[in-house]
Amino acid sequence: MPKPTSDLRIGVVLPGRESVVDRGDYPSHLGELAAKIEASGYDSIWAGESPLARSRMNPLLALTAAATTTERVGLGTAVLLPLRPPVHLAHELACLDRISGGRLIAGLGSGFSSPATQAEFAAYGVPFQERVGRMRETIEICRALWVAEGDPVSYEGTYHRLDDVALLPVPGRPGGPPVWMAHSGEKMLERTGRLYDGWMPTSTTAANYEKGWLRVREAAGTAGRPEGDVTAAVYLSVAVDDSREKAEQTLEAYFRAYYRLDLPTMRTTQGIFGGTAEQVAEWLGGYIEAGARHLVLRLPTADLQEPRYRAALERTAEELLPLLRSAA
Repeated sequence: MPKPTSDLRIGVVLPGRESVVDRGDYPSHLGELAAKIEASGYDSIWAGESPLARSRMNPLLALTAAATTTERVGLGTAVLLPLRPPVHLAHELACLDRISGGRLIAGLGSGFSSPATQAEFAAYGVPFQERVGRMRETIEICRALWVAEGDPVSYEGTYHRLDDVALLPVPGRPGGPPVWMAHSGEKMLERTGRLYDGWMPTSTTAANYEKGWLRVREAAGTAGRPEGDVTAAVYLSVAVDDSREKAEQTLEAYFRAYYRLDLPTMRTTQGIFGGTAEQVAEWLGGYIEAGARHLVLRLPTADLQEPRYRAALERTAEELLPLLRSAA
């Protein structure tokens, strides 16, 4: 079981691909689903982005629906890609933060490197090899516009330039939503510790997570940031079932349907585990002991149908959350 920690937060990822596969009522009742997630005891709701490579719902629209039917949970992107012009993104995030009452977390990443992702960036007119630099500049511009609170902002970068741009509305949270980074590269770990508000990788093992988090903390300390200024989060896929064997079957089916890749290949890039609630809690406990304080859980299902997701959501809430909460 995880070691006790009073500040543990547990979030869940909204189904996104289901909107492509399931042509039924989903996602017209996303708001109702978000209310159910909040009532089930989760602390946050998340949505990811991939408009073309692994097509799914627009995360900001999905979270807007969630914002209108919830009051307590955080709302986060896991993650946004550097596809939008910076001013456009700053405006969208500011509006969503206002709608949600300051509950938004802006998770960003550069995308899963694959031919499909490269084609996705090309379709948006963004050179794939420039995506990391563009992402850095986008964050700088968003923050400058949010902090300015409607005053004109100028910016000169490699990829973007602003001349006296004033943006309204003001975000719900002073200075804008916190920015969490998904990257685990050495340079980005240092940058996250120095500049960003949270770290949310898909670490394949707790040991890898611990190494990365140590580097983030070292960079934060060198920058003079106080302890706790950077949130330690992690994005993991878990399946709760009657046995490891049944959970593994669910995971294999899910990742083949979602990414068209087998489970061993996916485990080289993402943290994935299935088993009984007790086994899953034990596995997650390794990340908690390594420093994670916000678990973002994706709930794989045997097929990409929304009713399956609801069943997984309920079972995870009933069986897994109490184990994690009791340890916390």
